[in-house]
Amino acid sequence: MYMKKYIKSILCTGIAIMGLAACTDFLETTPSTSVADTGVFKTTQGAQSALYGCYYQLESGSGESGRQDDWGYATHQMTLDACGEDIIVWGGWYTYDYNFWGHTRGDIFKSSCLWIYYYRLINNVNSIIYYIDDAEGLQSEKDHIKGQALAMRAWAYFHLIRLFQHTYAIAKDMPGVPIYLEPTTDQTEGAPRGTVQNTYDRILEDFLQAESLLQGFSRSYKNHMDQSVVRGFLSQVYMTMNNWEKAAEYANKARQPYPLTSNDMYLAGFNDLNTTSWMWGMPQTKDQNLSDYSPFAMWANWTRNGFTFQCFFLNDVFVNKFDAGDIRKSQIDIVWGIINYSMKFRDTEDLIGSIVFMRSEEMLLNEAEALARLGRETQAKDLLWQLQEMRGAKKTTASGNDLVEAILLERRKELYGEGYAWFDIIRNQKPLERKGDHINYGGYKPLPAKSWRFVYQIPNSEMVNNKSLKNGIWPDGDQNPFDGVLAR
Repeated sequence: MYMKKYIKSILCTGIAIMGLAACTDFLETTPSTSVADTGVFKTTQGAQSALYGCYYQLESGSGESGRQDDWGYATHQMTLDACGEDIIVWGGWYTYDYNFWGHTRGDIFKSSCLWIYYYRLINNVNSIIYYIDDAEGLQSEKDHIKGQALAMRAWAYFHLIRLFQHTYAIAKDMPGVPIYLEPTTDQTEGAPRGTVQNTYDRILEDFLQAESLLQGFSRSYKNHMDQSVVRGFLSQVYMTMNNWEKAAEYANKARQPYPLTSNDMYLAGFNDLNTTSWMWGMPQTKDQNLSDYSPFAMWANWTRNGFTFQCFFLNDVFVNKFDAGDIRKSQIDIVWGIINYSMKFRDTEDLIGSIVFMRSEEMLLNEAEALARLGRETQAKDLLWQLQEMRGAKKTTASGNDLVEAILLERRKELYGEGYAWFDIIRNQKPLERKGDHINYGGYKPLPAKSWRFVYQIPNSEMVNNKSLKNGIWPDGDQNPFDGVLAR
């Protein structure tokens, strides 16, 4: 199978990870297995070091292709926004995604980069999950290490299933992604795709077990996954499954310890991990940061004290959706008289701004949307109005489906640039509608709802090497179509 050829374990034997202190003595075992040095798992201290290595990998990625859009999760967030409707990409690596020039094809680098990134992470945390129960140390330490590893594995599978298949509501009986629950070796047989339902069953089982195991866990650093973050993940999963009761429940639980971002903090540059609303994010240091691959290097606002590509702008149709008194609109201006730019993301003076992965505003909007879909409109509006009043936007008075659409629009206004755009289009079975300035910058690529262009093909190498996969295009084989529309 494809995965076993590329898996490398990154076991960090230092006591801190990216953005906190230098992580030293990375141990890379043989490419075919992550368990060549099982001695690291004899104690909880060793297992913790391995877990730190996985966090480092999540944030920094493998750089497998050497491209700017293949360097850790933050670069995936940028891809997901570049593929949406609100951002214009004018130059740089992400133009390939923005223009839909074939980035989802199985013989193009992006499919392989994403596949390798998530399966490599899965294989490494599988080693921790497999060995941690027998490690020497306190049971509470083992529970907390295992809980984080399970959360990371579920998070990786959640991304894989949304990247490599249509959304759950229309595809639960269609092919999912191969599931591996133990570390792979040269002798590991490639797993079949199973179904989307199988994949979501595994995701939920891992997240729910992680939620239980992380009870009482107090993380030292905000780039670690704790119980609140896991509950945030569960809200996202249940939203994707259209389980609105559970989505609302978990969004509410997740956001309780985290007040909304004040307007002052919202306008401060989105670079501080200590922002009270940030539930999960990525700190950086001078020695360990994404440098020119960082999102701060992509946004055109001429504030960065270092190299910048200045290639991310905002579409005029999106900009015109903001109310005049909305503080978020005050961050947007027009340059050269032709294109809108945003001041939302601005790096620190020393180029070590933190990167947000999850914050309480998303959870509030998840809860509001779920309640609106359940017909509990008064509660949904109360939540939505909290955010709208704070930002200076007009309060939504819509009802029914118009209320749901208003909440989805508020998501776009509040969360743009944070990695939600493409998944929201797919989850809600929307077409890609690019109007206005997209036409002037090569981004006029309208796609119908349920287009196969929203789904990555399985990497061709995986199709060749994984003997459990059947050659051919679905429904006759296991490969996803590249084009056309799912007729469901």
